[in-house]
Amino acid sequence: MSQYQSFKRVAVPAQVAQKLDTITLPAPTRGLVLNENEAFMQPGAALVCDNWKPTLRGVSLRGGCTEWCQLPETTPVISSFQYVTGANEHFMFACNATKVYDVTTVPAVAVATGRTSGNYAAAQMSNAADDWLIAVNDAGDPPLRFNGTAWEVMDAAYVPGAGLPTKITGPAGSPVENGGNLVYVCKYRNRFFFIERNSMNAWYLPLNSVGGALLMIPLSGAATKGGKLLFCCTWSIDAGDGVDDKLIFMTDLGEIIVFTGGDPSSAANWRQEGRFTMSPPLGMNAHRAIGGDVLVATIDGVLPVSAAITKDRAELELAAISRNINLMWRSEAIDKRDHPWTFCKWDEYGGVFTTLPGDLPGKHKCLVTNAATGAWARFTGWDAMCWLRLRGDAFFGTQTGRIMQMDRTGYDDGAPYVATLVGGWEMFQSPSQTLTWRQARASFAARAGEPFVRQLSATTDYVITLPTPPIAGPDPGLEDLWDEGLWDDALWDEGVPHPNVVRNTGWVSIGMTGFSHAPIVQVTVAQQARPVVDLINIAATFERAGVNV
Repeated sequence: MSQYQSFKRVAVPAQVAQKLDTITLPAPTRGLVLNENEAFMQPGAALVCDNWKPTLRGVSLRGGCTEWCQLPETTPVISSFQYVTGANEHFMFACNATKVYDVTTVPAVAVATGRTSGNYAAAQMSNAADDWLIAVNDAGDPPLRFNGTAWEVMDAAYVPGAGLPTKITGPAGSPVENGGNLVYVCKYRNRFFFIERNSMNAWYLPLNSVGGALLMIPLSGAATKGGKLLFCCTWSIDAGDGVDDKLIFMTDLGEIIVFTGGDPSSAANWRQEGRFTMSPPLGMNAHRAIGGDVLVATIDGVLPVSAAITKDRAELELAAISRNINLMWRSEAIDKRDHPWTFCKWDEYGGVFTTLPGDLPGKHKCLVTNAATGAWARFTGWDAMCWLRLRGDAFFGTQTGRIMQMDRTGYDDGAPYVATLVGGWEMFQSPSQTLTWRQARASFAARAGEPFVRQLSATTDYVITLPTPPIAGPDPGLEDLWDEGLWDDALWDEGVPHPNVVRNTGWVSIGMTGFSHAPIVQVTVAQQARPVVDLINIAATFERAGVNV
């Protein structure tokens, strides 16, 4: 062979281009979904949704919390209530084991002392004389009455002052003779109704009265399971206040007794309309009227009273508002029965909040539901024992006697927090096929200059493994906006928030191989301004690698 033969040019194999497919995953607007078969999850679901709130268009980072005030005692804030009257008269009250505090302004002011329980129920009614609030606790301490100016403790020694209504009294020799042993109060058709401690007896006052002689409604014959009355409230088949309103009494065993009419002393104007059953409630304040229905937090989930009419208890789980998170809910309900649960509807935020009270430090959390869509998320780091409202703002009380304001700044009481989102399991339209997720790109709607640092990753094969969260971005400080900018530093002509802009992460490497994948988005929030970040979608490139046999 010629010595030049080896230098001849020869053909090389044709190049083979890498075949990549693409897919776009929408943001999990359905929130936490833990009740679907993992192999056939529908789009828009999340397996973990910590510190992200589902919206109609995507998911948003939550804001932080700041201290509003500290009660003198570092004991748990067990319950709260509010008093609202007139255009600008709004008070909020926080209750611990022995005292009731006015926390409308700072510092907190004690308005009732020497109490034996901090778990209160309160109701408000206006009559020709004034706007009145009556509050009782589950220990049956003497009722409290407030008219916007003065507090009255209606114990045995109480004598009303000039111009004040008479105190609440019961029949001689009865447990409520001096107004004590009343553990729950609600208003129905311009009457106050009460529940007697550890009994099946309800009591009521005359029409439009905030004091006077109590009359009894014995309900032991109306219930079939025994137990004791836990709470009462108004329930309606419409969203208003009309002739179809019912008064429901619920026992601690989940039995619901429904009455209609306006005068319990008149057989022609008062009758029992039904008796239904659901699972036991998680506290006397673990219910909330939303629209015309009443939602009750029970061991089986958040159940609407309307569903109990047509379904057996075994079927109610399918009608639960919390059915998407029933596995999580049941676990939390079993672990946290030592403290009463409560709801709070925050219209300005568009959410309904549920306490998960009593966790250890570092494990505090609560649940939030989108009021419009019913999508669930979890907020970690919030030690919420009860909720408070002051006009358009919301607060929560903690186990250490603090009142914290919600959705303020980008810190949780000065500390950073991590928002973690794990989307639903994705087969990339190739079931049973091994896939390699090559790259991902996320799109966000965020305020111009928002300092968030996002981290994209993934987990595979139905096992959730979270990477170390990213570091926080540089904090540019407060925006020059009213109620956010610093006095003497903010510019007066910057009073309108900047419009959100769409920001893409660019393609980042994922490099995960498996037969199912779930996207992970993590953000560490540490900034003075409340974050304004909405996740829109996640785009992915992937390669089909064949079928494992």
